[in-house]
Amino acid sequence: MKRAAEIAAQVFTARDAMLRDTAEDMRVAFLLFDSATETLMVRRVQYLSSYLLRSDSPWHVRPDQQVSPTLDDPDQRDREQALRAPKDYIHWSFSRTQVAGIDRNFDDKLRFLAWNGDIPREYVSIVSRLHEYRNEMYHREESRPEALRIIVHLYAFLVCEFLEHLSPQTFSWSTESTNQEARMFTRIGVAVPSSRGVMRGLELQAQMANALRKDLDLADAPELIAAYIADRVKGIHDSLEFIGDVAGSVYRAEYSEMDTVRFVCEPTPAGPRCKTPTRADIRRWDEWSVGARKLLDPLSAFRSLAEFEKQFEPFERAVSEVALQADLEVDRQIEDAKERRFAEADSD
Repeated sequence: MKRAAEIAAQVFTARDAMLRDTAEDMRVAFLLFDSATETLMVRRVQYLSSYLLRSDSPWHVRPDQQVSPTLDDPDQRDREQALRAPKDYIHWSFSRTQVAGIDRNFDDKLRFLAWNGDIPREYVSIVSRLHEYRNEMYHREESRPEALRIIVHLYAFLVCEFLEHLSPQTFSWSTESTNQEARMFTRIGVAVPSSRGVMRGLELQAQMANALRKDLDLADAPELIAAYIADRVKGIHDSLEFIGDVAGSVYRAEYSEMDTVRFVCEPTPAGPRCKTPTRADIRRWDEWSVGARKLLDPLSAFRSLAEFEKQFEPFERAVSEVALQADLEVDRQIEDAKERRFAEADSD
C-alpha cells in the first residue's frame, strides 16, 4: 500500500496542478508526471533485476546457451524464442555497461522495458522527447509556453498507460496501510472501496489510471500542435526578414531570405552554428503543420512535432542567436544616431 500511496501522491498532485490550468501550475504538473513515469519504470526494473536483468548467468549455463540482449531490437526476444521450444528458457546475459545504463538513465530504462515487452515500443521515442522537455524546464528554465498545456495532458495520458502496463507484481498491507489508503483515495477524489484484498491492491494503479483519464482534454491536440508548429515557422521567417534588413543596413546590400539563411549558417570562430537548410527543407517546414493537422490522434501529432523539432531546432537556435545580435546592432545604430545629433547640435 505504501508504494501505491507514493505514486498516487505524485500523479494526483500533478493532476490537481494541471486542472488549475496556469503556466506555472502546468510546469509543476509536467515535472511531477515525468517523475511518476520514472518511478514506475524504476520499480519494474527493480523487480526484473531479481531474475532477468543481471550481468552474470547461473554457473550451470554454458556460454553458448547465453544470449546477449540488443535493446534497440525490440523483436529480438520473439525471434530468439522462435528458434527454441516454446517452454525453453532463454538465458539473457546483460553486460555490466547495460545494467549500469538501465539503472541510471531514463532512456535506457525506456528501451529495456520496450525490449522486454512491458511497454509499447512506440512510446519510447515519445516519452523520451517529453523527458527532454523536462530537462529543458528543470535545468535551463525553458518551458515552451505555447505548447505546455497540450504536452502536459499528453504526458498525463501516457502516465495512465504506464500505470496500467507497469502494474505492481506484489502487494502488502501493514498497520499504516489503512491511513495510507484513506489519504490515497482522498487524493484521487473517490470513496474508499469496501472490498479489500491482494487482488484489489494489484488493481490500484489501474483505478488511478481510470480516474486520471476523466480529466484529460486531448480532443483538439492535433489542431493545437499544428498551430504551434505553424507559429514557430512563421517566427523564423519574421526573424530572417529582420536579420536581412539589419544586415542590409550594415553592408549596404539587398538580402533575399536564402541569402539571410546562408548568412545565419556561416561558420563562426567557434565552429558552424548549424547545417544550412535548403529551399526544400524550408518548404517542408512551411507545410509541416498541414500534415500534423490531419493526424487523427494526439500521439501521432506529438510524434510529428518531435520529428519536426529534431530537424528544425538546430536552425531555429542559430536564427535566434543571430537575431539577438541584429537587435544589438539596431541598438548600436540608434545610439550612434543620437550621438551624431548631439554632435551636430553642439556644432551649431
